[in-house]
Amino acid sequence: CALEFYTDGNQELFPCEVCGRRFAADVLERHGPICKKLFNRKRKPFNSLKQRLQGTDIPTVKKTPQSKSPPVRKSNWRQQHEDFINTIRSAKQCTLAIKEGRPLPPPPPPSLNPDYIQCPYCMRRFNETAAERHINFCKDQSSRRVFNPAQTAAKLTSRAQGRAQMGPKKEPTVTSAVGALLQNRAQVATSEVPTKSGESESAFQLSNDGGQRRSLLGLGFTGSLQRL
Repeated sequence: CALEFYTDGNQELFPCEVCGRRFAADVLERHGPICKKLFNRKRKPFNSLKQRLQGTDIPTVKKTPQSKSPPVRKSNWRQQHEDFINTIRSAKQCTLAIKEGRPLPPPPPPSLNPDYIQCPYCMRRFNETAAERHINFCKDQSSRRVFNPAQTAAKLTSRAQGRAQMGPKKEPTVTSAVGALLQNRAQVATSEVPTKSGESESAFQLSNDGGQRRSLLGLGFTGSLQRL
């Protein structure tokens, strides 16, 4: 027992308030603050797997993240029940109006589904998967449709200037071949005048021309025979 409190038979040892070990007075002054700091610090849990894998070629195993279960949606059975009752009431009113011959009552206003997401650009509502696709598409479309008065006025003035520079439209020109064809048709139409016998003068002229040609051919044939 005397050895616990005395060293070398003369030096007295004092216990540490934190760890309970005994030190000399000068040593305890240095040990006390260090021991308090160590005990106040939170120690990390000892990882035995990491220590066993040190010095080996086995890579550290990554922890697989726990799959989070999707959040359970709140059932909107109350809203669905009210919509069902309103639909039945409107159907009864319609059948009663048809029997009595009165005009049909207006349909009930559409109920808003609280689970749907409203598009900030077109104010329509979609479910989650459709809203993710639609909102980006609608954003691009709305940015393209932005009306800029100054830009529109500049486009209109440029169009007006282009039309003024072009001048009036020219009338379509008729080619020489088409003009000759039209002139011939007009001459033929004027020359074909019906006669008393029901034949046209052009046909009569053609028959006369054919007879003259035949007579000339006959004269030439007889002259050639006389020469022989």
